[in-house]
Amino acid sequence: MIADCVLDATDTIVLVSADSDLVPPLEFIQKQYPGKRIKVYFPPSNFSCDLKDNLMHHSSKPVLMYKNERRFRDAIMPDVVTDGTKRYEVPEKWRPANIVR
Repeated sequence: MIADCVLDATDTIVLVSADSDLVPPLEFIQKQYPGKRIKVYFPPSNFSCDLKDNLMHHSSKPVLMYKNERRFRDAIMPDVVTDGTKRYEVPEKWRPANIVR
């Protein structure tokens, strides 16, 4: 996350975690790169008050994935994408066995 900010390779950080150990890097980004947006998604049955409090302090709020499951499923790209001339396919080893598409 920090490297992407340093290299200006992102405008939005998306963190999927409930690990409060990630608060210090988020605070660093918030202080050093105030123009970067930070979105935190808590996985089902995981939550961190420290992460939530950090976000609330910076006028943001976390997203609980279990309350938004349909949105996340709808956002999964298909395994095969074509642009009319080329075909792009997700390698078999990258396809999680537990995702229902």
